Amino acid sequence: MNASPAPPDDWTPRGSVSALVAFAPGGGSDRSARVVAESLNDLDAGFDVNVENREGGSGAVGWATFMSEQGNGNALLIAETALNTLPLLYDVPFTYRDFTPLTMFAQDSRMVVAAQDAPYDTCEELVEAGAQDPVTIGSSGRTGADSLVNAEFEKNGGQFSVVPYGSTGEVLTALMGDQIEVAPASAASAKPYVESGDFKALCTLTADRYDDPVLGDVPTAREQGLDAEVTVWRGVLAPDGIAEVQRDYWISAVREAMDSETYRDYIEDDLLIPADLEGEEFEEYLHEYDEEMKEVFR
Repeated sequence: MNASPAPPDDWTPRGSVSALVAFAPGGGSDRSARVVAESLNDLDAGFDVNVENREGGSGAVGWATFMSEQGNGNALLIAETALNTLPLLYDVPFTYRDFTPLTMFAQDSRMVVAAQDAPYDTCEELVEAGAQDPVTIGSSGRTGADSLVNAEFEKNGGQFSVVPYGSTGEVLTALMGDQIEVAPASAASAKPYVESGDFKALCTLTADRYDDPVLGDVPTAREQGLDAEVTVWRGVLAPDGIAEVQRDYWISAVREAMDSETYRDYIEDDLLIPADLEGEEFEEYLHEYDEEMKEVFR
Protein backbone atom coordinates (compact mmCIF):
# COMPACT_ATOMS: atom_id res chain seq x y z
CA MET A 1 0.00 0.00 0.00
CA ASN A 2 1.48 3.36 -1.02
CA ALA A 3 1.89 6.02 1.63
CA SER A 4 0.09 9.30 1.10
CA PRO A 5 2.31 12.01 -0.34
CA ALA A 6 3.59 14.60 2.10
CA PRO A 7 1.68 17.90 1.96
CA PRO A 8 3.49 20.78 0.25
CA ASP A 9 5.33 23.40 2.28
CA ASP A 10 2.62 25.94 1.45
CA TRP A 11 -0.23 23.63 2.51
CA THR A 12 -3.50 25.22 3.52
CA PRO A 13 -6.85 23.58 4.30
CA ARG A 14 -9.53 23.82 1.64
CA GLY A 15 -13.23 23.12 1.69
CA SER A 16 -14.94 21.59 4.69
CA VAL A 17 -13.05 21.19 7.98
CA SER A 18 -14.68 19.18 10.77
CA ALA A 19 -14.45 20.38 14.37
CA LEU A 20 -15.47 17.47 16.55
CA VAL A 21 -16.79 17.96 20.06
CA ALA A 22 -17.43 14.82 22.09
CA PHE A 23 -20.39 16.15 24.06
CA ALA A 24 -24.00 17.08 23.44
CA PRO A 25 -25.10 20.45 22.06
CA GLY A 26 -25.77 23.11 24.65
CA GLY A 27 -22.91 22.51 27.08
CA GLY A 28 -19.62 24.30 27.65
CA SER A 29 -17.66 22.10 25.25
CA ASP A 30 -20.17 22.65 22.48
CA ARG A 31 -20.17 26.39 23.15
CA SER A 32 -16.37 26.57 22.93
CA ALA A 33 -16.36 24.55 19.71
CA ARG A 34 -18.82 26.91 18.06
CA VAL A 35 -16.82 29.96 19.14
CA VAL A 36 -13.64 28.43 17.69
CA ALA A 37 -15.42 27.50 14.46
CA GLU A 38 -16.96 30.95 14.04
CA SER A 39 -13.67 32.71 14.79
CA LEU A 40 -11.79 30.54 12.29
CA ASN A 41 -14.44 30.99 9.62
CA ASP A 42 -14.28 34.75 10.07
CA LEU A 43 -10.69 34.59 8.82
CA ASP A 44 -12.17 33.90 5.36
CA ALA A 45 -9.15 31.75 4.51
CA GLY A 46 -10.68 29.33 2.03
CA PHE A 47 -12.12 26.72 4.39
CA ASP A 48 -15.36 26.23 6.30
CA VAL A 49 -15.21 24.78 9.83
CA ASN A 50 -18.30 22.79 10.81
CA VAL A 51 -18.95 21.57 14.37
CA GLU A 52 -19.83 17.89 14.73
CA ASN A 53 -21.26 16.57 18.02
CA ARG A 54 -20.46 12.92 18.73
CA GLU A 55 -21.63 12.52 22.32
CA GLY A 56 -21.65 9.35 24.38
CA GLY A 57 -19.61 7.58 27.02
CA SER A 58 -18.54 10.83 28.73
CA GLY A 59 -16.53 11.74 25.63
CA ALA A 60 -15.31 8.25 24.75
CA VAL A 61 -17.44 7.89 21.61
CA GLY A 62 -16.29 11.14 20.05
CA TRP A 63 -12.63 10.80 20.92
CA ALA A 64 -12.48 7.19 19.74
CA THR A 65 -14.14 8.30 16.50
CA PHE A 66 -11.57 11.06 16.03
CA MET A 67 -8.74 8.53 16.08
CA SER A 68 -9.85 7.45 12.59
CA GLU A 69 -8.83 10.91 11.30
CA GLN A 70 -5.14 10.08 11.70
CA GLY A 71 -3.06 12.19 9.32
CA ASN A 72 -6.02 14.32 8.23
CA GLY A 73 -5.11 18.01 8.26
CA ASN A 74 -8.74 18.98 7.64
CA ALA A 75 -9.98 17.72 11.01
CA LEU A 76 -9.92 19.49 14.38
CA LEU A 77 -10.85 18.37 17.88
CA ILE A 78 -12.20 20.82 20.46
CA ALA A 79 -11.54 19.13 23.77
CA GLU A 80 -11.21 19.68 27.48
CA THR A 81 -10.06 18.18 30.76
CA ALA A 82 -11.97 14.90 30.44
CA LEU A 83 -9.53 13.90 27.68
CA ASN A 84 -7.02 13.48 30.52
CA THR A 85 -9.31 12.01 33.14
CA LEU A 86 -11.42 9.54 31.15
CA PRO A 87 -8.51 7.17 30.33
CA LEU A 88 -7.48 7.19 34.01
CA LEU A 89 -10.80 5.68 35.06
CA TYR A 90 -12.05 3.65 32.11
CA ASP A 91 -10.66 1.22 29.55
CA VAL A 92 -10.73 3.35 26.40
CA PRO A 93 -8.57 2.98 23.27
CA PHE A 94 -6.88 6.38 23.55
CA THR A 95 -5.20 8.92 25.80
CA TYR A 96 -4.47 12.57 25.14
CA ARG A 97 -1.13 11.39 23.71
CA ASP A 98 -2.97 9.97 20.69
CA PHE A 99 -3.75 13.46 19.38
CA THR A 100 -1.70 16.50 18.32
CA PRO A 101 -1.97 19.49 20.70
CA LEU A 102 -2.41 22.78 18.87
CA THR A 103 -3.61 25.53 21.23
CA MET A 104 -5.07 25.83 24.72
CA PHE A 105 -7.36 28.84 24.40
CA ALA A 106 -9.08 29.07 27.80
CA GLN A 107 -9.24 27.83 31.36
CA ASP A 108 -12.47 27.27 33.20
CA SER A 109 -13.58 26.29 36.68
CA ARG A 110 -16.82 25.39 38.42
CA MET A 111 -19.22 26.71 41.00
CA VAL A 112 -21.84 24.80 42.97
CA VAL A 113 -25.51 25.75 43.15
CA ALA A 114 -28.53 24.38 45.00
CA ALA A 115 -32.25 25.11 45.28
CA GLN A 116 -33.12 28.08 47.47
CA ASP A 117 -34.66 25.80 50.12
CA ALA A 118 -31.65 23.44 50.31
CA PRO A 119 -30.53 22.76 53.92
CA TYR A 120 -27.03 24.14 53.29
CA ASP A 121 -25.80 27.59 52.33
CA THR A 122 -22.11 26.88 51.76
CA CYS A 123 -19.98 24.13 50.26
CA GLU A 124 -18.55 23.50 53.72
CA GLU A 125 -22.07 22.74 54.99
CA LEU A 126 -22.70 20.62 51.88
CA VAL A 127 -19.62 18.48 52.53
CA GLU A 128 -20.61 18.11 56.19
CA ALA A 129 -24.10 16.99 55.12
CA GLY A 130 -22.59 14.51 52.67
CA ALA A 131 -20.44 13.04 55.42
CA GLN A 132 -23.65 12.12 57.27
CA ASP A 133 -25.74 10.96 54.31
CA PRO A 134 -24.72 10.92 50.62
CA VAL A 135 -26.01 13.94 48.69
CA THR A 136 -27.33 13.49 45.14
CA ILE A 137 -25.21 15.59 42.79
CA GLY A 138 -25.46 15.99 39.03
CA SER A 139 -22.49 15.63 36.69
CA SER A 140 -22.00 16.51 33.05
CA GLY A 141 -20.19 13.29 32.16
CA ARG A 142 -18.37 11.06 34.61
CA THR A 143 -14.85 12.39 34.16
CA GLY A 144 -15.05 16.08 33.26
CA ALA A 145 -15.02 19.25 35.33
CA ASP A 146 -18.06 18.25 37.37
CA SER A 147 -16.41 14.97 38.38
CA LEU A 148 -13.41 16.95 39.62
CA VAL A 149 -15.70 18.91 41.95
CA ASN A 150 -17.05 15.65 43.33
CA ALA A 151 -13.53 14.26 43.78
CA GLU A 152 -12.38 17.42 45.57
CA PHE A 153 -15.35 17.33 47.95
CA GLU A 154 -14.85 13.64 48.67
CA LYS A 155 -11.22 14.39 49.56
CA ASN A 156 -12.65 16.75 52.16
CA GLY A 157 -14.87 14.05 53.68
CA GLY A 158 -18.17 14.30 51.83
CA GLN A 159 -19.96 11.48 50.07
CA PHE A 160 -22.09 11.92 46.96
CA SER A 161 -24.44 9.92 44.77
CA VAL A 162 -23.56 11.04 41.23
CA VAL A 163 -26.18 11.22 38.48
CA PRO A 164 -24.57 11.66 35.02
CA TYR A 165 -26.04 13.86 32.30
CA GLY A 166 -24.99 14.77 28.77
CA SER A 167 -24.35 18.47 29.35
CA THR A 168 -24.34 21.23 31.97
CA GLY A 169 -27.69 22.40 30.63
CA GLU A 170 -29.18 19.00 31.44
CA VAL A 171 -27.66 19.09 34.94
CA LEU A 172 -29.23 22.46 35.70
CA THR A 173 -32.57 21.35 34.28
CA ALA A 174 -32.43 18.32 36.59
CA LEU A 175 -31.78 20.58 39.57
CA MET A 176 -34.70 22.79 38.59
CA GLY A 177 -36.88 19.66 38.49
CA ASP A 178 -35.68 18.42 41.92
CA GLN A 179 -34.13 15.31 40.39
CA ILE A 180 -30.82 16.12 42.11
CA GLU A 181 -29.92 18.12 45.22
CA VAL A 182 -26.93 20.14 44.04
CA ALA A 183 -25.20 20.92 40.76
CA PRO A 184 -21.68 21.88 39.77
CA ALA A 185 -21.78 24.17 36.75
CA SER A 186 -19.79 26.70 34.81
CA ALA A 187 -20.22 30.23 36.09
CA ALA A 188 -21.80 31.36 32.83
CA SER A 189 -24.39 28.57 32.94
CA ALA A 190 -25.25 29.06 36.61
CA LYS A 191 -25.32 32.87 36.64
CA PRO A 192 -28.83 33.37 35.14
CA TYR A 193 -30.34 31.01 37.74
CA VAL A 194 -28.54 32.75 40.60
CA GLU A 195 -29.53 36.16 39.26
CA SER A 196 -33.18 35.13 38.94
CA GLY A 197 -33.24 33.65 42.44
CA ASP A 198 -34.04 30.11 41.30
CA PHE A 199 -30.78 28.78 42.76
CA LYS A 200 -28.41 29.88 45.49
CA ALA A 201 -24.65 29.71 45.01
CA LEU A 202 -22.79 27.70 47.64
CA CYS A 203 -19.21 28.40 46.53
CA THR A 204 -16.86 28.61 43.58
CA LEU A 205 -13.98 26.22 42.94
CA THR A 206 -11.84 29.05 41.57
CA ALA A 207 -8.59 30.38 43.03
CA ASP A 208 -10.20 33.83 43.42
CA ARG A 209 -13.74 35.12 43.40
CA TYR A 210 -15.27 35.99 40.05
CA ASP A 211 -14.96 39.59 38.95
CA ASP A 212 -18.67 39.86 38.26
CA PRO A 213 -21.52 41.96 39.71
CA VAL A 214 -23.74 38.91 40.26
CA LEU A 215 -21.20 36.28 41.32
CA GLY A 216 -18.55 38.47 42.92
CA ASP A 217 -19.97 37.90 46.42
CA VAL A 218 -19.82 34.11 46.15
CA PRO A 219 -16.88 32.85 48.27
CA THR A 220 -14.41 30.27 47.07
CA ALA A 221 -14.33 26.81 48.61
CA ARG A 222 -10.94 27.64 50.10
CA GLU A 223 -12.44 30.68 51.83
CA GLN A 224 -14.89 28.27 53.46
CA GLY A 225 -12.10 26.10 54.81
CA LEU A 226 -12.14 23.39 52.12
CA ASP A 227 -8.97 22.27 50.36
CA ALA A 228 -10.68 22.28 46.98
CA GLU A 229 -9.98 23.95 43.66
CA VAL A 230 -10.81 22.93 40.08
CA THR A 231 -9.07 24.13 36.93
CA VAL A 232 -10.28 22.99 33.52
CA TRP A 233 -8.46 23.45 30.23
CA ARG A 234 -10.11 23.98 26.87
CA GLY A 235 -8.12 23.54 23.70
CA VAL A 236 -7.85 22.64 20.04
CA LEU A 237 -6.11 19.45 18.95
CA ALA A 238 -5.54 17.74 15.63
CA PRO A 239 -5.30 14.06 14.70
CA ASP A 240 -2.12 12.12 15.29
CA GLY A 241 0.20 11.88 12.30
CA ILE A 242 -0.43 15.25 10.67
CA ALA A 243 2.53 16.95 8.99
CA GLU A 244 4.44 19.72 10.72
CA VAL A 245 3.29 22.23 8.12
CA GLN A 246 -0.32 21.35 8.94
CA ARG A 247 0.23 21.66 12.69
CA ASP A 248 1.97 25.01 12.24
CA TYR A 249 -0.79 26.30 9.97
CA TRP A 250 -3.53 25.54 12.49
CA ILE A 251 -1.56 26.96 15.43
CA SER A 252 -1.15 30.20 13.49
CA ALA A 253 -4.80 30.25 12.39
CA VAL A 254 -6.13 29.68 15.91
CA ARG A 255 -3.79 32.38 17.22
CA GLU A 256 -5.24 34.82 14.68
CA ALA A 257 -8.79 33.70 15.49
CA MET A 258 -8.20 34.39 19.19
CA ASP A 259 -7.68 38.05 18.33
CA SER A 260 -11.30 38.30 17.23
CA GLU A 261 -14.17 40.08 18.96
CA THR A 262 -16.04 36.76 18.98
CA TYR A 263 -13.31 35.15 21.08
CA ARG A 264 -12.94 38.13 23.43
CA ASP A 265 -16.70 38.26 24.01
CA TYR A 266 -16.70 34.52 24.71
CA ILE A 267 -14.03 34.86 27.39
CA GLU A 268 -15.85 37.77 29.03
CA ASP A 269 -19.40 36.41 28.76
CA ASP A 270 -18.46 32.91 29.92
CA LEU A 271 -16.31 34.20 32.82
CA LEU A 272 -13.27 32.28 31.58
CA ILE A 273 -9.55 32.80 32.04
CA PRO A 274 -7.87 33.47 28.68
CA ALA A 275 -5.03 31.09 27.87
CA ASP A 276 -2.51 30.91 25.07
CA LEU A 277 -0.36 27.80 25.10
CA GLU A 278 0.69 26.48 21.70
CA GLY A 279 2.28 23.34 20.30
CA GLU A 280 4.99 21.95 22.55
CA GLU A 281 4.05 24.24 25.46
CA PHE A 282 0.48 22.95 25.34
CA GLU A 283 1.79 19.39 25.11
CA GLU A 284 3.97 19.90 28.19
CA TYR A 285 1.00 21.37 30.05
CA LEU A 286 -1.02 18.24 29.23
CA HIS A 287 1.76 16.01 30.58
CA GLU A 288 1.85 17.95 33.86
CA TYR A 289 -1.94 18.12 34.11
CA ASP A 290 -2.15 14.37 33.59
CA GLU A 291 0.13 13.79 36.58
CA GLU A 292 -2.11 16.07 38.69
CA MET A 293 -5.20 14.13 37.64
CA LYS A 294 -3.55 10.84 38.57
CA GLU A 295 -3.20 12.23 42.09
CA VAL A 296 -6.83 13.36 42.18
CA PHE A 297 -8.25 10.01 41.02
CA ARG A 298 -5.80 7.58 42.61
